[in-house]
Amino acid sequence: MALIKCPECNAQVSDKAKECPKCAYPINSPEVVKEEVKVAEVAKEGCFLQTLNTGCLVFFGILLGIIVLMLLVGLLS
Repeated sequence: MALIKCPECNAQVSDKAKECPKCAYPINSPEVVKEEVKVAEVAKEGCFLQTLNTGCLVFFGILLGIIVLMLLVGLLS
């Protein structure tokens, strides 16, 4: 038997427990396992796959801003 941290309240919980004794968060329910797998799958997706995350938008926004700035400086000189 190993002790793990409850994701909700950070209490020490047995890995065999069905729910946290402190906050009743489900520990070993199928719904929690499916949710963790789904989060892991989304995290694997990169910038150019189905989802375009905020980091990519910021990167391309800065890149576009630099290009526009360079064009304006070139036109003014």
